[in-house]
Formats: sequence, structure tokens, C-alpha cells
Amino acid sequence: MKNYKWFITFIIALIISGIVVGGFNYVVDPFGVFGDKFLKWYSYDMVNNPRMAKIAYLDQYHDKYDSYVIGGSKSSSISPAELNKYYNGASFYSMMMYGGDFYDYEKTLYYIVDNYEVKNIVVHMSMHEIGHYKQQKPEINTHLSAKVTGDSLVKFYAKFLTLNLEYSFAKLEGLLHAQVDPMAYNEIKPEDGTYNKSVRDAEVIGKLDEYLKKYPEFSKDLPKTPGIAVDQNIESIRRMKQYCDERGITFTFIAAPAYHEEMDRYSEKDIRSFWKGIAEITDFWDFTGYNEISNDARNFYDNMHYRNSVGRIMLAKMYGNKDIKVPENFGRHVTKENVDKLLDEMTFKY
Repeated sequence: MKNYKWFITFIIALIISGIVVGGFNYVVDPFGVFGDKFLKWYSYDMVNNPRMAKIAYLDQYHDKYDSYVIGGSKSSSISPAELNKYYNGASFYSMMMYGGDFYDYEKTLYYIVDNYEVKNIVVHMSMHEIGHYKQQKPEINTHLSAKVTGDSLVKFYAKFLTLNLEYSFAKLEGLLHAQVDPMAYNEIKPEDGTYNKSVRDAEVIGKLDEYLKKYPEFSKDLPKTPGIAVDQNIESIRRMKQYCDERGITFTFIAAPAYHEEMDRYSEKDIRSFWKGIAEITDFWDFTGYNEISNDARNFYDNMHYRNSVGRIMLAKMYGNKDIKVPENFGRHVTKENVDKLLDEMTFKY
């Protein structure tokens, strides 16, 4: 009888512990998967994992938006506010995510289109995607929401209810830290989904040699990136374009600027194959290559991310804004009619 009572007590204790842990994780919600209904610190959630937190955020506030930018971390420099002007009253949101690839972009696009009112889609490529597709990483900050992937929601929510409590405690500690440093854990602006680069954008740029000394990462060698995912990416773009066309949604594709050291990673063979494949599907804007922007490190925050100011120049080029100076050799509108000519005009390192 004593053993039986001990067993029942143990089971009840487990149940109570599970309820306490689950309730604590639900209230604190460090990844925002439950909508962060209590703390409402959406920026923190998005810094932890923008893929998941932005979906939960938009499930609550999607009526404020009707257009979306989908891409990796570089896409943050395409300003939703600027796009709103060029699209004459649209309301854009940035779905910027860490290290995304076309599998992530495509799944995200389907969820957005199927669940929200959508008028315009801009898909932004960061170049390194040619080297991977559906890349599975163990880090929790790279996982997609089960709402997006179609996986079991029960398992998904159970995972975050039983999450290691260190994640929730870290969020509470972050709240205290943010009282001293307002930028702490607020690096992503939940109202438009972009990085908060106000500090970097306000810095005095100075001379190139001084900038390179201040940010030594520009001198780091970057490994070559073979285009092993070119064919998969082309087919993903085809599906996304068709999905938008069938629903009367505008579709714009952008290939992002790359610092000249990053451009060295990609081969002529891969870029030619990719660009010709995309051009058969849709016209697109190509801001890659070696040019006045790519050759100056001061146009980049680091060797992989171009500045917000460059994003404004890109949009000025795309939409013919003569009030913003655009370098003559920066940006090409690529079509299936001119893709071969433009590729022949490009230079490559290998």
C-alpha cells in the first residue's frame, strides 16, 4: 500500500511539475510561438527565431499588411516603408530570416498567401543560396513554424511547452537588461520585420582604410560556394511565381549586392546557369557582380550584409527614382531576351 501511495504521489508530482513548466513557458514564450500574449516582447522573440515568431505575430496583426518581402538576413535592407511609397499605398512587411534558403522562402510564401490578404510579393536572394536547399540545422533559431511546414501542431506546441526553462529565464533576464540598454534584444523591429540598424547607420563612415581597420572581418577569406542547389532553386522560383500569378499577386525577384570578396565565392558556370534559368521564369533585378558598390566595404555592415543606404539605391534603380544617385554600373533588369548579353558583360573570378 505504501508503494502504491508513493507511486501515485510521484505521478501527481510529475503532472504538477509538467503543468508548472508548461505554464511558465507559455506565459514567457521565449520564441513567440504562442503569440507572446503576456509579455508582448515581439522583438526578443524575433531575435530568437524570426521564422517562427513572425508567423505568430502576423497571425495576430496581418490585417495591417498586404505585401511581403521574403528572404534571408540581407533582405532586411529592403525597406518596407520605401516599398510602400513605390507601390503607391501598399503595406509591406519583411519576412527576413536567418540563413534562409528557397525551401524556407517557398514554404513561407505559401503560408502567407493562403492565410493573409496578399497583393505583392518580393523574393530576395542573397547569392549564397545557390549552395544549399532545405538545409536542416539543429539550432532551434533556424526552425520553421509547424504552421508553415505542415507538421504536427500538437508536437510543435508540446515541444515549446516543455522547452528547457533556460530559454524562458533568459528572456526574463533580457527584460532587466533592456531597462539599462534599450537596444538589448531589440535588434529586430516587429512593426516591419527588419533589423534595427539605427546605430550602425548613424556612424561616421570615414576613409576606406580606416573602415577596414575598424571592421577586420572584411579581410577574412570566404570559402568557395559551389552551385549544388541551382536546379532546385530554379524550380522553387517557378512554383512561387506560378502560385502568385494564379492568385493575381505581383511577383518581384531580386538578386542582392555582394561584397567583392563574397562575389569571389561563386563561379561563372553556376551564375550563368542560374540566371538563365530564372530569366525563363520571370524578369528580375540583378544587383550582383563587381561594381562601384561591391568594391567599397563602406557600403556593407560586414562582408555579407549590405547597408540600408544601398537598399534605397536599389529601389531607386528599380523604380526610376531620379532623386537618388545610382552608380551607372549598378543594377540590371534581366529578361530572357537580354540575359545572355548581360551575362557576357559581367566579369567573374573563376
